[in-house]
Amino acid sequence: RDAQESRWLGDVYKRQAYSITKSVTAILVGIAADEGKLRLGDLASKYIPEWQSTPAKDVTIRDLLSNTSGRHWDYNTDYSQMVRRAPDKTAFAIALSQDAKPGIKWDYNNSAVQTLEAVLQKATGEDVAAYAKKRLLDPIGTRDTTWQHDNAGNTTTFSGIDSSCRDLARIGYLMMRGGVWN
Repeated sequence: RDAQESRWLGDVYKRQAYSITKSVTAILVGIAADEGKLRLGDLASKYIPEWQSTPAKDVTIRDLLSNTSGRHWDYNTDYSQMVRRAPDKTAFAIALSQDAKPGIKWDYNNSAVQTLEAVLQKATGEDVAAYAKKRLLDPIGTRDTTWQHDNAGNTTTFSGIDSSCRDLARIGYLMMRGGVWN
């Protein structure tokens, strides 16, 4: 096994879950919405002040979740610059341009999903990984899940969960049950 991707934890392997992280980020947005801390129709610029006087001012949280935000995307920017090299992935993602009107074009956009880190942090007042642990992971009994941070200390919301199959199955079971645990 690749030591960077897998770590033996007694009876389980803990591995990088990559883009499953996006789904967990979406679950956290849903939890925050249920708690009244945000709404899916909210303008993301309510939580990302850098967008308030720019073409990005009309992007909603729903647009970011559905990959229809219109935020800049190309392979090099998204995967080489943001994913691999940007020390502050949230600041990098926020600073990208708005290339299209929200809701028009679909792009599998890691950078756009990373901006949800700023949205969740501002809406909940907590580090996203800490919020996930308190409101999702601990309540369903996960034991082997951790969430990475970039070099600036931001939770990586596009990819960054390390987990076991058992813990991911718990999250899947929670979704299968419509968000009801026990």
